[in-house]
Amino acid sequence: MNLTTNMEDMRAAVYACLKCNECTYGAWPKNQTICPLYAQDRNFVFSAGGLVSLARAVLKGQTDYSEALSSLAFTCAACGACDSKCVIVRSINPVMALSDIIRLLRYELVKRNLVPQGPIKRMYEQANKNGDLPGKELEEVVKVPDEVKNGRSDTLLVAECMHTDSDVSSFNAAVALLGKMKKQVALFSNPGCCGSTLYDFGFWDGLRGLVEKRWQKVRDSGKKKLLFVNPHCQEFMTNKYPKILESFTPFKGQHFSELLLDALNKGKLKSKKIGKVKVSYHDPCFLGRGLGIYEAPRKALTSLYGVELVEMERNRELSFCCGARAQGTYFENFAEKTARKRIDEFLETRADLLITACAHCKDAFRRVMGADANRVRDLIELVNERVE
Repeated sequence: MNLTTNMEDMRAAVYACLKCNECTYGAWPKNQTICPLYAQDRNFVFSAGGLVSLARAVLKGQTDYSEALSSLAFTCAACGACDSKCVIVRSINPVMALSDIIRLLRYELVKRNLVPQGPIKRMYEQANKNGDLPGKELEEVVKVPDEVKNGRSDTLLVAECMHTDSDVSSFNAAVALLGKMKKQVALFSNPGCCGSTLYDFGFWDGLRGLVEKRWQKVRDSGKKKLLFVNPHCQEFMTNKYPKILESFTPFKGQHFSELLLDALNKGKLKSKKIGKVKVSYHDPCFLGRGLGIYEAPRKALTSLYGVELVEMERNRELSFCCGARAQGTYFENFAEKTARKRIDEFLETRADLLITACAHCKDAFRRVMGADANRVRDLIELVNERVE
């Protein structure tokens, strides 16, 4: 979906929904709930299909854009679980997904200034004021040694969206690991957003210009490979840039977990002989369903001495979202309730640590874990502690 798509363009896809409810649950025979909205209240309205039905009602003139519709649309976690299940909408438009319809619905609501109060409203005001979201460049917050930084390297480390302490911590560990494996990279970093958050929440005014500037810098760098720590940035640049930019040319992208696995396999990183630990790995939505990267993080973990991996019941493409992007107000404290459901699933494994590969997930889980927040760790941080 590009930034000129409108609701009328969606008419055929929206009308195709059969209300079959398959967007809410996983594979037979367990049929586990995978939609966070539906898990909160098992009513079809609270699902991707329900939001599509509301979009159809708007198109038919049966209802109008409203604060209630906005609150529900922004409460959706945009996790992509529905996209992995629904084939009906894609049969009408192969490049259209349920989550795209929800994003477009959000854009229409934003155009009418129907933005829920709270974090989304503050984000909207920042985007309107600055044309971007606040953040810092990599070298403002992370010391990158000269032996790691090399502008002539054919690998470009994409260090966008440096918004939270968890983002900074992940990149600190990534830079330390690059030093240990004697890997040099060129740096690509801006004090803002790659565009993924603005896109997901429907803040599309000015987004094309932001994306064009980012892509021009990447293209001018001439680098052959882009290395990502943040899966949201990687998914957005891989899957959405081609739809937004007329001048886009494909690039070779690699997530840091894939680089780690390769380094461990080739002996560029060596596992320390330290204590045993039992871990459970949470698949971030944008790394897993968005990019199809499921095995590299798991294999990197099990390549480490003393690390035992115990799977949660819902994993890989059926993973349950952390709720970080569920920022609407339709259900009170919905983001925290969604994270709590996943934490409860983690606790059932009796693992020592919950590992993820996304700063958003880490922050969401740590808020819920409270005093036990240190049991939630980033994959890159854990690997850095256990290798030399």
